[in-house]
Amino acid sequence: MTKRLFALFLVCAALSSCIQDEPLNSECDIESCRVVMDDPLAVFYSESDAVASVLSVDTIIAFSTREKANRDLLKSVALELQITPGATVVPASGSVQDFSGEGVHYTVTSQDGRWKRTYLVRFVPKESLNPKFDFEDVELEPNKQKYYQWFAYDNSGVRQDLWATGNSGFALSRSSAKPLEYPTIPWEDVVNVYDDQGNPVSKKSVKLETCDTGGFGAMVNMRLAAGNLFLGTFDTANALVDAMAATRFGVPVNRFPVRFRGYYKFKPGARFQNRAGKTVEGVVDAPDAYAVLYRNTDKDGNPVILKGDDVLTHANIVAMARVENFLHTGVEPGDPWKYFDLKLEYKEDKNYELLYNYGYNLTVVFSSSVKGAEFEGAVGSIFLVDEAEIVFE
Repeated sequence: MTKRLFALFLVCAALSSCIQDEPLNSECDIESCRVVMDDPLAVFYSESDAVASVLSVDTIIAFSTREKANRDLLKSVALELQITPGATVVPASGSVQDFSGEGVHYTVTSQDGRWKRTYLVRFVPKESLNPKFDFEDVELEPNKQKYYQWFAYDNSGVRQDLWATGNSGFALSRSSAKPLEYPTIPWEDVVNVYDDQGNPVSKKSVKLETCDTGGFGAMVNMRLAAGNLFLGTFDTANALVDAMAATRFGVPVNRFPVRFRGYYKFKPGARFQNRAGKTVEGVVDAPDAYAVLYRNTDKDGNPVILKGDDVLTHANIVAMARVENFLHTGVEPGDPWKYFDLKLEYKEDKNYELLYNYGYNLTVVFSSSVKGAEFEGAVGSIFLVDEAEIVFE
């Protein structure tokens, strides 16, 4: 209990989205928001889609609408915003705004007036995710530009912010790290894939590396951070208190996945260690890559989000594909890329009515250490990933 309270104290001290001199009056966050409208089901698939919980690292709040929702209904919409105590927000909570375009910016100012944070709130048709994961679209996170984050575009050219990493958690333990020293970064060693005109398709890959978290990580018994990239969200506020709960896996889909494909390179680190930092003789690190489809509500209609402790075991899992027996290829530019192509194995019948209403979530997960979520692995393990894909039926 003492360790947990200590970790909680560290989170509270380190995780304010705005640097605090006065702990009680210098925060400037939107914590949650709710869409206020007479008939939410005219725009959303379910009433729960009209409520958004906002993570501490979020700067874009995207409400997912029906694919063919009348955009005119979004010209006069009010949002009820819950913000940190004492802060102010412009436009005001409850004011009517036009969300039929690219979105509306909300700026939150802390009570002491020293800090501001701007959010973009958008209403985006809930179109199935782009199934080709080329990892070309990457940027530094906009607030402090300390680490990289990935996004993509759907078939209509609308940006989708569906990918997450644990980079924001690593920032707590190694705050002095440069962007390219984080566990998950863009990389220029790419698969030689070309289009019909002979132009290279791939310009960037992803480098996942298991990194030492330093003295702070050792103090909270989290000595390493595996590089990871997954469809879902990462809750930084839980990163030190309950690491398994911090990873929230899955995004809604309206097509059934049938295959999981991609290219990789892998080189294990020299010394496998357990959570206590002790060497485990005879164990060689391995990466992980899998796709999981699951029902996103329980029998009572309550939302279900898989997390680090149940993403491979939860009763709501419908289908899965997981890469086994990774080869040690080396990770230099001349080392060969290995291709995998797996069928998702279904363990229950497909429910097309549930599918139509986005009742299934899909996650795709890559990690440089298979036991990284348990803070076990080998520092220096490197896993390169490129040109991955989900094939839908």
